[in-house]
Amino acid sequence: MNRFIHLKLVTTVGLLILLMSSFVGDVQERPIAPSFTLDNMEGKKVSLNDFKGKVVYIDFWATWCGPCLAEMPHSKKLREKFAGDTNVVFMYVSVDNSDSEDAWKAVVKKKEIVGVNLIARNGGEEERVGERYGLQYIPRFVLIDKTGKVANFEAPTPGDSKTELLIKQLLAE
Repeated sequence: MNRFIHLKLVTTVGLLILLMSSFVGDVQERPIAPSFTLDNMEGKKVSLNDFKGKVVYIDFWATWCGPCLAEMPHSKKLREKFAGDTNVVFMYVSVDNSDSEDAWKAVVKKKEIVGVNLIARNGGEEERVGERYGLQYIPRFVLIDKTGKVANFEAPTPGDSKTELLIKQLLAE
């Protein structure tokens, strides 16, 4: 009986490792995350490079996007699971127009979107963030590993149970 339980446990752990490894690419094969520098809520410049050494979960969203806003409660629950872990950064990049900056700030406050809140206004260098990440729709989620490489260009949503596993896997690397 103990042998059977041990075999079942080893098989389960092996399958879990195989399943988790299929979600993120091999570390050596991952591309370097396209760099960007955007304004935060206080108008200060923040760069993705500021967070090397940390796992970064990027949420590309907009105030006018219903599906984006529907993910925010799930995002809050996910953040709570990593509360106190300074090695995980939740970054919210709004792709709102520059004339929507006040609306962006109001939604961040109302929805209690806690993390690194940035805005990628239309035009110029900031608009190229979407191009660099191949944004064709939002919400869109991207996972960056601790070395500054893209682990997943199309990461699962905050409400997907796989997301927590992926972040834990990247933290363990």
